[in-house]
Amino acid sequence: MRKAFDKFNELYGTQLGQDVLETLGGAGIAAGGQALFTDMTPEEIALATSLGVGAAVVGRPLGGRAGKFIGNKISEHYPGADRRSEQIMNFLINSQPEMMQPIVKAKFAPYSHLNPTTQLGAMYGRSRGDNIVQGAVAVASPLLFAGEDDA
Repeated sequence: MRKAFDKFNELYGTQLGQDVLETLGGAGIAAGGQALFTDMTPEEIALATSLGVGAAVVGRPLGGRAGKFIGNKISEHYPGADRRSEQIMNFLINSQPEMMQPIVKAKFAPYSHLNPTTQLGAMYGRSRGDNIVQGAVAVASPLLFAGEDDA
């Protein structure tokens, strides 16, 4: 189990690894929810999942850019925000069990060259941008396929 977790940490330590693992996780949750709570066929679920993955691939970088922009503006207008953002990041990392801390640190690593508020905004934007669009596709897709009954 420890070797598997080490391999997971190694993969998750890269931005591409984070993107792939989180997008696939969201796709699995969305497909499972559609299978349990809708009358969609397996083909429709597969198509909706593919659309969700595509939307997530676009949503992650757009969310990151939006978060970076917002974080930059906050940092410009409220100079004390950087100190507070640094405290928040330290809390997010140190409040995790020791085994999980490398995963949380890996989420901040691509933005380590930015000031703390911009770093926090970019991380949250990127990590939530795909969830928002993937969730929207998962919720909307049963409505898109609703009119195709074979009566």
